[in-house]
Amino acid sequence: MKNKSIFISRLIYAILMTFILIALLFKNNNIIFKIVFIPFIICGISIVLQNISLILEKEKFANFFKKLYICGFLLFWFGFLFFVSYYSIKKELYLYLLFSIPFWIAGISIVRKSLFGINKKSIPKNKKLNFNFNFKIIISVFLISIVLIIGITLLVIGIKDTYRLSKISKDYLTTNGYFNDYEIYNRDRDGVTYKLSYVYEVKGKKYNVSTNYGTGSIPEKNSVRKVKYNPDNPKEAILVGTNSSNFLIFFGGFFTLGGLAFVLGALHIRGAFDRFKIDVIGTYLGLAFLIIGIGIILVQYGTASSFIETIKSLGFWIIIPLLFVIIGGIQTVKCLFVKR
Repeated sequence: MKNKSIFISRLIYAILMTFILIALLFKNNNIIFKIVFIPFIICGISIVLQNISLILEKEKFANFFKKLYICGFLLFWFGFLFFVSYYSIKKELYLYLLFSIPFWIAGISIVRKSLFGINKKSIPKNKKLNFNFNFKIIISVFLISIVLIIGITLLVIGIKDTYRLSKISKDYLTTNGYFNDYEIYNRDRDGVTYKLSYVYEVKGKKYNVSTNYGTGSIPEKNSVRKVKYNPDNPKEAILVGTNSSNFLIFFGGFFTLGGLAFVLGALHIRGAFDRFKIDVIGTYLGLAFLIIGIGIILVQYGTASSFIETIKSLGFWIIIPLLFVIIGGIQTVKCLFVKR
């Protein structure tokens, strides 16, 4: 009965999350939004039916729904990778394609092991290739190293630029800037981004300061944003909040967290965390999701004058960082405070 109580608690959680996802799916009419959510709904329904099967002690049905869950997860995994690959080729960002290779390898490995049960033991000895080096490991280590180096480099540059800007503006004064104009920052087939201009006043004279990044949304006229200006030369000013350095920090952190996930996964396979009382991998993934979700919201919040404007600028996409925060928080608490 103790095991059944665990299945019941998982069932309640799965039903709640699945209900929320289905409600969001029917509430929004955006086709892309619906496509993105379908794999998550498949996973949610699979977890519900799997736990019902476990409660009823129907092991065959439970195994079937477990594989259905894996299929839903892989649908999202490969769908995302296809989108990244298409976008990278279209934009000629071939470095992104290089980053995606470890994720393709991981996805194919999940398919082989989880759906077809193929592993090293099932391959006849006479068909195994005897190499002095495991090239899969060498290539994976090489690619993950690149991801980590790029991530750490972006972090260092972003933090260094943020510190430099903070040092320059430490004696600046703060005033209100009002949005008054914009110009096209970048235009392509995927849409248009804008460079926003704000006007601020010092001793009766008006000055302009612009964002050093592109944004996909235009704020309302006269929206307020804090401006820091040099009292000795009011023309020198910066917008308080998000800037290009913050984006470097965010993407650097994103790549670093992704690279470390593979490193921890390899250590987990080697049994490095077997003696730990907590689920190290689960905790790390929970914290990573939490950090990414909060980071997305903070970066967007830094481009707006209020939290309400932040929500408006994100639109229905606000659900993505919110889901990251909710899932990451639940995962972290579960792995830290629930026995393995």
